[in-house]
Amino acid sequence: MAEYKYVLELNDIVKLFPGVRALDGMSLKIRSGAVHVICGENGAGKSTLMKVISGEYIAEEGEVIYKGKKLGKRTIMETVEMGISMIHQEMNPIKKMTLAQNIYLAREPLTKRKLVDFKKMNHDTQELLDRLDIPYKATQLMEELSIAGQQQVEIAKAISTNASVIIMDEPTSAIADAEVEILFEQINKLKESGVAIIYITHKMDEIFRIADEVTVIRDGSWILTAPAEELTVDEIISNMVGRKVDNLYPKNHAKIGDVALEVKDLTQAGVFKNISFKVRKGEILGFSGLVGAGRSEVMRAIFGIDPHESGEIIVGGKPVQINKSADSIKNGIAMLSEDRRADGIIPIRSIRENISLAFIKQFAKFSMIDKKKEAEKADAMMKKLRVKAASPTQEIRTLSGGNQQKAILAKWLMGDTKILILDEPTRGIDVGSKAEIHQLMCDCAEEGMAVIMISSELPEVIGMSDRVIVMREGQISGELERGEISQEAIMKLAI
Repeated sequence: MAEYKYVLELNDIVKLFPGVRALDGMSLKIRSGAVHVICGENGAGKSTLMKVISGEYIAEEGEVIYKGKKLGKRTIMETVEMGISMIHQEMNPIKKMTLAQNIYLAREPLTKRKLVDFKKMNHDTQELLDRLDIPYKATQLMEELSIAGQQQVEIAKAISTNASVIIMDEPTSAIADAEVEILFEQINKLKESGVAIIYITHKMDEIFRIADEVTVIRDGSWILTAPAEELTVDEIISNMVGRKVDNLYPKNHAKIGDVALEVKDLTQAGVFKNISFKVRKGEILGFSGLVGAGRSEVMRAIFGIDPHESGEIIVGGKPVQINKSADSIKNGIAMLSEDRRADGIIPIRSIRENISLAFIKQFAKFSMIDKKKEAEKADAMMKKLRVKAASPTQEIRTLSGGNQQKAILAKWLMGDTKILILDEPTRGIDVGSKAEIHQLMCDCAEEGMAVIMISSELPEVIGMSDRVIVMREGQISGELERGEISQEAIMKLAI
């Protein structure tokens, strides 16, 4: 019998950053063979807490106890070797390496001559992938996989370490419903084998499907811990945000104006075909469909990130030639990408610089940047969108996911944007920030902007869209007016 009651304990943890008390006396107790869900708004301290557990951060005060023993300073790899593994929301795979090389990175099996045993590594990886019903080959390159595929490989990597504790940070944010079911089946198997799962999510339905216990944190402090069966959605939300969130989908009926963007027969061979649609000023047009249906690829082509082979893009009644993102920005089109870390921010630059970057010319004077004017405008946008940060000069990578997303929105609202494309705008974002971003979408529509929203969350599509276009296998399979939009109608078109 184990000599400890909890496999992992955190007692009175304090973590300080310049100007910020990120964790303030945080305590947490994790049982073996259970799923412990951590809830909190973006910026509440969830990621910081997990990094203290993983060894990436060392707390100024408090103690971390694993299997009855107090842990001191250690590296991330040493923590993994102890039996604590973490799946990050923001993935950083080495895309030019194979799945096997990514899964066994820095712990490759060796031959007697101390060389990497590729045969064993590939065999073990394939066995693992097959066991988890992950439909890839061990020898495939990571760059061949979608974001959803890369997320599945990260899960396999954590499982391959035979960990006693696995931390999952928003593991379903980029995978389809069928893949979620596979993940939940695997989580149940891990529970049965005695593994403790620390699960971070903003999806309320997930909490009540898999959680044994729930801990809510706010502003770096512990708020409550209780069995999931004793809590309600409203109780969790009100404790997360410290207030009641009355209207998660504040969709109003903005005045619908003239056509702002028209797309005719847009085609990219093997990706999407004959895509035609219109979106009007003041309208929120939802794009729905299963992961891999081609929604993001169409929007990337419209914005000039990816090429298109044929078709026409018409802005304000005039055909435009879009070969790169600068062409789109010049024509009043802005896009918030689903992968904000890869396409939305420059991680090592300040929040202020990231916000002003797309429209930096408006601050140029005799080939020099008017830093005072730039700071005033960027800081005003930070305040308007309630971006939480110690300072506008701190690196944007230090912000929580939700605050990074609001900063990217602030960037596009700095210019004369007429058409705003939002690809999964609330993925990995807490309820409070979701409500704020939804309200911002409505405000943009009220001001006459045309908004296109891609979302994999059906309640969001239904709650926020004036009209919905559904895609399947690279083509438009149907269109629904607001009075026709329902989960059943969308899924019928999607599958």
